[in-house]
Amino acid sequence: TEIYTLSLHDALPIYPEDLSGTVIQMVHPWVGPVADVIQSAATRFSLSNPYDIWVEVEAAGSDSALLDYLDQALIEGEPPGLVVTYPYHLMLFEDRYFSVPLTDYIMHPEWGLSPDALADIPTIFLDQYTIDGDLTAVPIAPQATVLFYNQTWAQELGFSSGPENDADFHQQSCAAVYANNQDKDEGNDGTGGWLISFDPVTLTSWYSAFGGELTDDGVLQFDTPEARQSFGYLKSVYDEGCIWIGRRPEPYYYFANRFALMYAGSLTQIPHQSSWMTASESADAWHVRGFPGPDGEQILIGGPGLVLTADTPEKQLAAWLFARFLLTNEVQADLAEAGFTLPVRRGALTLLTEFADRNPQWAEAVDMVDVARPLPISDSWGVGQWVLQDAIYSYMLSEKPDLDLTLEQLDAMINELTRE
Repeated sequence: TEIYTLSLHDALPIYPEDLSGTVIQMVHPWVGPVADVIQSAATRFSLSNPYDIWVEVEAAGSDSALLDYLDQALIEGEPPGLVVTYPYHLMLFEDRYFSVPLTDYIMHPEWGLSPDALADIPTIFLDQYTIDGDLTAVPIAPQATVLFYNQTWAQELGFSSGPENDADFHQQSCAAVYANNQDKDEGNDGTGGWLISFDPVTLTSWYSAFGGELTDDGVLQFDTPEARQSFGYLKSVYDEGCIWIGRRPEPYYYFANRFALMYAGSLTQIPHQSSWMTASESADAWHVRGFPGPDGEQILIGGPGLVLTADTPEKQLAAWLFARFLLTNEVQADLAEAGFTLPVRRGALTLLTEFADRNPQWAEAVDMVDVARPLPISDSWGVGQWVLQDAIYSYMLSEKPDLDLTLEQLDAMINELTRE
């Protein structure tokens, strides 16, 4: 089957009647409430669109299960027309899947988004998927990585506000450790400061907070002055005993019971933390904040995008029309409530007033969108994030650390794996 990369500026007319009876298959990695919202949106679109397009949705259940689904779909000769994934995942299929450029679709005067709708989308959400001027995917449910912060405990320790820079973070983490070491409870000795995380997005958030550029023409690089400053800073605070490694796989108990003043997590963890605060009978006020570097706070935003992979002009346009429907304020508001994601459209916030009132931490993250930076979507990031995790974990726990050598070997390994 020849794969068309359709440009609506080409002399290839498609009329509404050409779309009648078109069936589009969409696959995504989610389960639970987010999957329910997408299924509901597909049903509403299928029953109401004027073009007689029908959308079938498959919930794979996870990123790895989605890749298995795509592989099997190729074997059966029935690849989906829409895939919610990271663009670099399609590289695993060696050009058997093609991402259709979406710039001409989204800008088209009839089929695209209106100028007002485009202006309603924060720049970061589209910039993340724009490569060499081509929009490779559209955002559907962006997610942010933030610091969870116990304000009440910090105030008791003598701090009137959260850490706004690296010096503040150091001071507050050390104060929390000192407080736990000095109280009468021996069970919390050695805890109190930031509960360290080696999640690659968390590590990259620190790197970004210290001014690190995430990619150079799509290539991930960490052998930089900013990496030496950021990871060297974390190592020094760790060696001082002011950040610590927990034994539990989840941070909720530690945070609710004042074993951790701060921890890094995504917005999806807000309802879990709220439940733990209630279960622990904690009345502490808590917030989400950015990662504090020398010049202020920084957060990173990422998440899988909606990739158009349909293989005929008619299916491509039909798939785009459903993608456009998923970007409406109503669907975006439903997704935000279901998954604690960031709405792609600012206009969706008018439908989320009560949700924001019930979840002030989520609203705090929304307020940081305009100063956030996007996570990379390059193939280099797809491989390199796990190399970064291993390298910094080994460096942080090393008794004879050599950061220069670590970063040199880190970049060399990323380059070698990416070339393969």
